[in-house]
Amino acid sequence: MMSGNNLRRVRTDSTTDSTIDRLTPLAAGPDSTASGDHGVPETLLASAAEDVAAGDLDVDDGLVTQSLDEILLALVAMNGGTHGSRLMADLATLFDAQLSPGTVYPRLHDLDADGMLAMHELVQTKEYAVDDTATAADRIEQAAYDHFRAGLFLYASLDSV
Repeated sequence: MMSGNNLRRVRTDSTTDSTIDRLTPLAAGPDSTASGDHGVPETLLASAAEDVAAGDLDVDDGLVTQSLDEILLALVAMNGGTHGSRLMADLATLFDAQLSPGTVYPRLHDLDADGMLAMHELVQTKEYAVDDTATAADRIEQAAYDHFRAGLFLYASLDSV
C-alpha cells in the first residue's frame, strides 16, 4: 500500500522554487493553514467525490485508454465476472468512453494471457473473472496513484497559468 509520504518530496539541493517544491504543500491536504498554502481545497475534493458518487466519471477517451487494463480489471472485479460486451457498455456508461471492440478485446485477451484474468468459454460468449487478485490490486493501486500524482502536478500549475 502506498502512503501519502510518497508525495512529500522536497528538493533541498537548490534555493529556487522548483516544481517539486510547489507540489509539497498539496500533499499537506486541506487542513493546513500556513501562509501561502496551496493544499487541495476541500471543496475540490468534495466536488470530485460527489461526481464519483453520482456516477459522473466522464473523462477523455485517451485517459481511459491509457489505464484501460486497470479499468478493465476493476470492472471485472466489481462485477464478479463479466463478458466483453458488458465491459464495453460499462465503459460507455461510466466514462462516456466510446472505445472500439478492437481496442477492448485485445486488452482482455492480453490480461488473460498474462494470468490476470481467467476466461471461461460459454455458448456464445466468453466470461472473464479476475484470476490473480493480488497483482490486479497492485496494478489498480499503482494506476490510481500515478493519476493522483499527475493531478496534483496539474493542480499545482494553476498558480503559474
